[in-house]
Amino acid sequence: MPRLDHVAVESPDPDECAAFYERFLGARIVRKEDHPVMAYVEAGAVAIHEQGPHGHGRHVGFRVSEEERAALKRALDEAGIRNEERDHEIAVGLFFEDPDGRQLEAITYRGAA
Repeated sequence: MPRLDHVAVESPDPDECAAFYERFLGARIVRKEDHPVMAYVEAGAVAIHEQGPHGHGRHVGFRVSEEERAALKRALDEAGIRNEERDHEIAVGLFFEDPDGRQLEAITYRGAA
């Protein structure tokens, strides 16, 4: 069953934004080159992307198994719903939109149980 993994936001200064989450919410901050700054809290994370022209940094991510992601992709394809898989190196995300146009990601981490 999918569970909430992260909410992705955009910021003109991801480091300043992460410092806010760390200071006021006690988030654990993780930085990795070529990835958003991650602010981890007890039940998920905020992925803080640098602002971009296409809004790729704004979405809600749900953690799923590889099998769940494959089944979801088949169901989306059968329903004619546009979707795209993206390799994040540490994970694979399946991006699609809900009926109101919000971007969603079904993400599977490599090596995760």
